[in-house]
Amino acid sequence: MNTQNKILIVDDNATNIAILEETLADLYGLKAAKSGEEALAVAEDFRPDMILLDVMMPGIDGFETCRRIRANPVLNHVRIILVSGKTQVSERLKGYEAGADDYITKPFEEEELLAKVRVYLRLKPIDAAARSFPWRSRGRSRTL
Repeated sequence: MNTQNKILIVDDNATNIAILEETLADLYGLKAAKSGEEALAVAEDFRPDMILLDVMMPGIDGFETCRRIRANPVLNHVRIILVSGKTQVSERLKGYEAGADDYITKPFEEEELLAKVRVYLRLKPIDAAARSFPWRSRGRSRTL
């Protein structure tokens, strides 16, 4: 098992968590949270590379959870894919505005989910290298 890459699954529905765990368990280190509040607490310790985040949850919803993750300097680099039954373009756009990297609608195709997870995790080293450029920390941009 490749536990180098860790994924946090956030969904208030135990069946949805079980489906995602079954799909990903042989490939990645996993943890699950059943609410946005729990996800924020778990993510601090677990330090996931990716979060698969449901939108419709009691308490703080997935959009607000996403915003809070992006506001947290320890977690703001984590890739976030919203996984939701909301299929309207306006909902997907709201997810991107909240800071999500991608949006998958339920029911999802297993192959598509796995492909997106692989792509975003493959980009992780590039993102880390980009964050380490000295001019990024001083708020300047550079043109090549």
